[in-house]
Amino acid sequence: MPISVYSGEEVYLMQQALRELRGSIVSPDSAGLSHQIITNPHPQQLGDQLGATSLGLLMGGMTLVEVHDFEPLSKAYDPADEKSIEALKETLLDIIENNTPKHVLFVSKKINKTVKFAKWLTSNKTLGATIKEFKPLAFWEGDKAIQFLMQYAQKQHIKLQAPAAALLVEQMGVDLQVLVNELEKLAVYTAGKPVSVEAVKALANHNDNVFAMLEDWMRQANTAQVYTTLDEILLRKHPVELFALIETRLNNIFQMRHWEQLGLSQAEIASRAKKHPFVVKKDLQAFGNISMTRLSTLRQKTLHYEQQSKSGGLNPRLALEMLLGV
Repeated sequence: MPISVYSGEEVYLMQQALRELRGSIVSPDSAGLSHQIITNPHPQQLGDQLGATSLGLLMGGMTLVEVHDFEPLSKAYDPADEKSIEALKETLLDIIENNTPKHVLFVSKKINKTVKFAKWLTSNKTLGATIKEFKPLAFWEGDKAIQFLMQYAQKQHIKLQAPAAALLVEQMGVDLQVLVNELEKLAVYTAGKPVSVEAVKALANHNDNVFAMLEDWMRQANTAQVYTTLDEILLRKHPVELFALIETRLNNIFQMRHWEQLGLSQAEIASRAKKHPFVVKKDLQAFGNISMTRLSTLRQKTLHYEQQSKSGGLNPRLALEMLLGV
């Protein structure tokens, strides 16, 4: 059916589904004319844009309109927008009844089916919308994450041993995008050979050095050792890769500390972060005494020096050394 609704917070699976749908509808030769993304529109604006005739339609092709973060899907709309909502409904029904070559896709992290428009969109039989929900795995669903990794590896022709997949999930958690990124790095590291437990441990040991260095840096401790460790790490990692690791680690710690300050329990934080509770407990103990002000400053400085290194303003190594001096 030409109406679809995608929802959920599992980013990787959502992005895969979006790519698949775009590939089945949008021609690469006319993507600029037959593909439109509308973000957080007002109901009247959305109705007007869906009712308009695109150049893609005039050329005789199918048009894909993606509607991201449409507010009436998650909460009740303002009564003043009632007429606009009703007009939008009519427009969507017209697309169905007139066989208009236009596919409308609603994309939202959360859909509240108790609010009027969301309930109508997902249950109207005439509309017949295709509904897909992409739920993130809970931290205890390691078996599902392992199964996903094995299937992904097979599709990508990566030789992944089951024990290595299990160790990856144990170390990285169940966030599918994180696991995919790590597996692809391992595939490069092993250069066509099977990804084994030994390979996972070898890369993990490198990351352990990074994490130890970052902990000292955040705490402003062992400054001399921080620079010694940096020298060792740069023998194995490119500065761009190291900036990415620093940024990811800082963001994770900042997010967990923020949730902790909001009063969430460690179990709730583990669920949101999709990490094992033991990992969350360990990180909060290690970084619990670092002020949020310092963490915020370090995040800003990391972005600044990373930009300087990529733009040519600073030598990448020097940029890292200056960052670690903050």
